[in-house]
Amino acid sequence: MGKSLPLTIFLAVLIPGVGHIYLGYKKRGIIILIARIAIWLAVIWFIRFIPFPLSWVIGPIVGSGFWIWQLIDAVRLYNKMRSDLDGRINVSNH
Repeated sequence: MGKSLPLTIFLAVLIPGVGHIYLGYKKRGIIILIARIAIWLAVIWFIRFIPFPLSWVIGPIVGSGFWIWQLIDAVRLYNKMRSDLDGRINVSNH
């Protein structure tokens, strides 16, 4: 059964790393999920030490940058997987 690009994007948007897991890149997806949680916790921790206006800028930039990267990576892996499937020659013994 083929994978769906809209479902891959939906899962990657909903929870970072889950789109990768759906595509079969389980180890990569788990690493991305753990990294996203670590970034989220680090941003919360650093916000206490950064003055108010700056903390509201730095947190979203760091968090959204990683989130966008993993989304692009999931789409790239989907496209790579599709091109590998389309380029394969099926040889059967008849």
